[in-house]
Amino acid sequence: MNDSKISVRYAKALFQAADEGKVLPQVMQDMDLIMKVYALPDFRAVLDSPVVKTSDKKKVMDGLFTAKVSALSMNFINLLLSNKRESYLPHISRNFKSLYKKSMGILSAEIVVSEGIDKGQTEKFRALLKKTFNSDIELEEIIKPAILGGFILRVEDEQFDASVASGLAKVKKQLLESTFVK
Repeated sequence: MNDSKISVRYAKALFQAADEGKVLPQVMQDMDLIMKVYALPDFRAVLDSPVVKTSDKKKVMDGLFTAKVSALSMNFINLLLSNKRESYLPHISRNFKSLYKKSMGILSAEIVVSEGIDKGQTEKFRALLKKTFNSDIELEEIIKPAILGGFILRVEDEQFDASVASGLAKVKKQLLESTFVK
């Protein structure tokens, strides 16, 4: 079976169980916590290792998460381990987060800037986007010096490029076209 299909099916099952149990926000927090821990190279190495026994992986997961996550999330982790699907955890979490945001009417947005912007500007962008899209906005700031200045704004599948690098590329293209036309 396709890796993507497996991840989506598990995410949907977890989402449905969390929704029915009225614990969606808690499970969302649990997935965020699990992904923060999964980002640690040593933890990821243990979890992804085919040499480490499932029983040992369960002990590690129980020790780390039992007191910190909901019973549903812990049962879900144990289910993944029992079915040897722990390597899908990052993809399942990403898909779960997507389902959660969609159900809550939250749009994802990124603002790419050449250097960090202050909280006030970030909140102005968030407020403008919230008004424009009539939805709550989860705004992520990405710093990318290569854009030179300005910003690139992505909301879901839409992009608005107001970067200096993009503007310079357009000017260069126009100059090259006008040079070759004559």
